[in-house]
Amino acid sequence: MKPVKRLVTPRFRADRGAWEVDYRDLSGKRHRPLFADEAKALEFATNLVRQLESGVVPNDDPNMTLAQAFERYYETKARKKSLAKDREHAAHLLAAFGKTTRLRALTAGKIAQWRDNRLAAKSKRGGPLAAASINRPLSILRCLLKLAHEEWGVLPAVPKIRLLREPEGRIRWLEPDEEARLLAACETSRNQHLRNLVIVAMETGLRRGELFGLIWERVDLSRGVIRLEVTKAGKRREVPMRQVVYDTLASLPGPRTGRVWAASRIRTAWERAIEDAGIQDFTWHDLRHHFASWFMMRGGSLQALKEILGHADVKMTLRYAHLSPAYLRDEIAKTERPAGGQLMEPGTRNVEPKRLNPRQVAEEPVLP
Repeated sequence: MKPVKRLVTPRFRADRGAWEVDYRDLSGKRHRPLFADEAKALEFATNLVRQLESGVVPNDDPNMTLAQAFERYYETKARKKSLAKDREHAAHLLAAFGKTTRLRALTAGKIAQWRDNRLAAKSKRGGPLAAASINRPLSILRCLLKLAHEEWGVLPAVPKIRLLREPEGRIRWLEPDEEARLLAACETSRNQHLRNLVIVAMETGLRRGELFGLIWERVDLSRGVIRLEVTKAGKRREVPMRQVVYDTLASLPGPRTGRVWAASRIRTAWERAIEDAGIQDFTWHDLRHHFASWFMMRGGSLQALKEILGHADVKMTLRYAHLSPAYLRDEIAKTERPAGGQLMEPGTRNVEPKRLNPRQVAEEPVLP
């Protein structure tokens, strides 16, 4: 095969009133993207030369549309667990910016304008949109643009995207009387699995998907642990069973093969139980918060909780730290003033004066 000669030539196109960078990709296809000014054209050309030298050459059309970019994004993220949710966000972005919009036309200004428009919009319930509802599509768009720049060689630079500050996630747990009322309501439910599911959820902190996808092969009654192979963080973990969890699982009728729970649709039964128990503002995911909150309030360690919940980052677990009875109290005790110590003015230190030996005092000159 005849070798392809690759040259990177920036030039000004008087007929189009813009700067052009002329080059060929790996297959020999010619590309001539346009730039508004010389500085951007030279920056792109410089980066392109660096990519040529490292063996990474853009081989995609610089006129790639947003729709084409998302199709490639789906291929790149084919193994992502939440890809279906990404597709929903992508559909909204495509409707807002246009499927045929060139990726290069998505400037920071246009993206910021979309964000500000969403801030002014109303939700289906009539209130303002949550920061998370605006940030999720923006995060996906930022990821796509980063791929287009770093891996696909389509964009010379990634537009800056500023995400909104999100409030700290709420933490809701049940008081002992609420817990008793909930279990009593589950006991009278038509769904025979509801009470057992609630008990295991509130005593292990398992995510909904981990609980409903649990199979008997992962329930080790001999060791008293639940082994999770497919988790949100992508890492295996073991969750020790409390006695009530062991008793609940051991009491389930056989055969102990396949899925532990035959029923997976419990929404109606759950909502009715919550209503019958007279509990307000409590979701199924709050059972996980319930476990974590009481774990810390009863003296559990933060590191152990991180491992049990399967958090990839301890920052996620820190939201429960303030519930620990020893939180900050032990640190305050470490810095307690000794008995009989005196209070000092702010910004001062109690420094012991320097002691001189008699010879130094004798040799010290006497000023008139």
